[in-house]
Amino acid sequence: MAGVSTLGQALRQIENIKAQQTAFSELSVQLATGKKSENFSGLKTDALTSLRARDGVESLDTYLNNILKANIRIELMLDTIEEQQAQTSNLADTLLAFVQEGGHQEGDDVVYDDPATTVIEETVVGKTSARPDIDFRNLQNQAENLFDFMVDLLNTKDGDRYILAGSDSFTKPITDSGTLDAAVSTLLTSWKNGTITTDELIADINDRDALSGNPDALTDTIIGYSSSLSSGNTGDVFVRVDDDKELKYTALANEDPFRNIMVALAVLKNDTLPPVLDVYENGVFPGIPDELGAPGADKNEMQDNFYRLYNEIVKMVVHAIDDVDEVRFRLETTRAQAAETKEKQILQKNFLLTTISNVEDVDINNVAVKLQAVQTQLETSYRVTAITSQLSLVNFL
Repeated sequence: MAGVSTLGQALRQIENIKAQQTAFSELSVQLATGKKSENFSGLKTDALTSLRARDGVESLDTYLNNILKANIRIELMLDTIEEQQAQTSNLADTLLAFVQEGGHQEGDDVVYDDPATTVIEETVVGKTSARPDIDFRNLQNQAENLFDFMVDLLNTKDGDRYILAGSDSFTKPITDSGTLDAAVSTLLTSWKNGTITTDELIADINDRDALSGNPDALTDTIIGYSSSLSSGNTGDVFVRVDDDKELKYTALANEDPFRNIMVALAVLKNDTLPPVLDVYENGVFPGIPDELGAPGADKNEMQDNFYRLYNEIVKMVVHAIDDVDEVRFRLETTRAQAAETKEKQILQKNFLLTTISNVEDVDINNVAVKLQAVQTQLETSYRVTAITSQLSLVNFL
């Protein structure tokens, strides 16, 4: 009986030590990781709560990342638009400061005295030079430089994506292939030789749809926009910010304000725009002009027609500056909506992280106290086992 009793005690001591070793190991892991368990099964009934919370966090992280990427592109869009607006405002200042008097043309006046009348007349019918004056040349130089700059702005990229190309983001929105300059030159030549009137020229410049009845309209294709933009087939750009919510943040390079700026610049920089007055290099009139100015029989009529066209260009530029604000407001609205959604999702994510922490994390201080207690118990068990194993009948004699 004594043998059985001793064996039973030994077995119980062994089980006790194993339990203490297991507890020591689990507490050591908890102290090192700060977690209750290294796997979900160790969380028992709380495992499902943890898994659901983690799925929620992962989903929210996806949406927050979407918002971050979209916000970067919106910021880049706004920077591009603001730069375009600033440069266009500088152009508008130059246009408004341009004195609308005279031909802005070098050379001497060509004067005609009608021999059929007895009155001495001094009707100015042209100039002896086609060279623009310094103010006109400066205006054209500014327009030419700004045109190239605007093409680059409209082709702004975020990485390998064009931000003003809509859903066709891998295709360059606009290319200066020379077709716009050639088309404008043709229209100005037709205007100067009387083929089209000033009203028709203005209509051609403003119209962008040749199918609406104006075959000479400056279409998006002529301007140099991509086929997807020109055809209207490019889609909008959206960002998924929630399970059931998408926000549109589309700005296209061929929207009216951008298109009108490009056309206005193309007219202003065109070599065919000057001279304002007909040119007679030998100073003799009547005769065939060496170079045509704006349509008209004399200086006053030519200047009137030229400045009608010029004022239309000024109007296009000024209106484009105002219209750009609509594009900015649209993007700012989307950014504000995304920011509001982001704040809600951050709060929701923090709640889920708190849930995960409550389920998975341990109190390090509490674990440390328990670990110390188990270690003490384990050391005691080892000492008791060692003493017991050394007992024999000799020790009692």
